[in-house]
Amino acid sequence: MIRCVYRSPKFDRQLVSLRKAGKKAAIAAGKADGIVHRLIQGCRLPDENRMVTNNGEYRIRKCVKYDLGGGYRLITIWRGEHVFVSYIGTHDECDRWIENNRRLQIEVLKERSQEIPVSEITSAVKIESRPPADDDPCIYPIDEKYLRMIFCGLSGSV
Repeated sequence: MIRCVYRSPKFDRQLVSLRKAGKKAAIAAGKADGIVHRLIQGCRLPDENRMVTNNGEYRIRKCVKYDLGGGYRLITIWRGEHVFVSYIGTHDECDRWIENNRRLQIEVLKERSQEIPVSEITSAVKIESRPPADDDPCIYPIDEKYLRMIFCGLSGSV
């Protein structure tokens, strides 16, 4: 269970520059915002397994790289109940960041980053072993027209 998310000020500056950089970069920044927002809510990412890079990361212990598409990656470091959102950039930039920060201490990350506590109400919902309620902030309603498009073979209409 996640208790705190630490967000680096450099990460925030990188997000701003990606939003200004172009279409692919702006889309990657939006995906990264979504991932961070869901982490802060305490939600498990529904497509987490699809977004995590295939090869993983062996140079930094418990480092998770997310593939944001268009050649962009998001780097997080997980330590117990704490998640550090550390870097976002192109694949090569992230590779360089990991190589340069192999021996980075968690205490240094904590000092540099803004601490965002995870909502206890949302965390409590996550712990329970029951289906999520309708008012769960991690579940979003889907319009009937989209469901009909997805399941057109079952409903017999488009």
